Amino acid sequence: MGFRTGAYAKVWEVNPMSDTSTKLRISISRKNKQTGEYEQDFSGFVLCIGSAAARNALKLKEGSRIKLGDCDVTTKYDAQKKITYTNFKLFSFEAEEGNSSPQVNTAPQPTVDEGEIDDSRLPF
Repeated sequence: MGFRTGAYAKVWEVNPMSDTSTKLRISISRKNKQTGEYEQDFSGFVLCIGSAAARNALKLKEGSRIKLGDCDVTTKYDAQKKITYTNFKLFSFEAEEGNSSPQVNTAPQPTVDEGEIDDSRLPF
């Protein structure tokens, strides 16, 4: 599968960088149909960019699983050092929840015909 939109990844490290970026170390594996073993397709550091992505990445823990959303890969060549740097960026993702049951609010809700209406905040 590799590093692409829609791929599922496992989070190994979470490192805050700033308010708008968080660095994750992730891996993506796929199952070999002939051997039944999992083979690693991608492993590396990914920078979650943007305040929402960075904030959500800080909520992740080691062992969390995520589904990659909008992502990008860029390269930059440093002519003096003669090295090419590859940067993996993640702009959105969905955290896979261990418990998929919906949260239910069990607090009693007031009914429509219950009590007097507070009209002190009405405009007229």
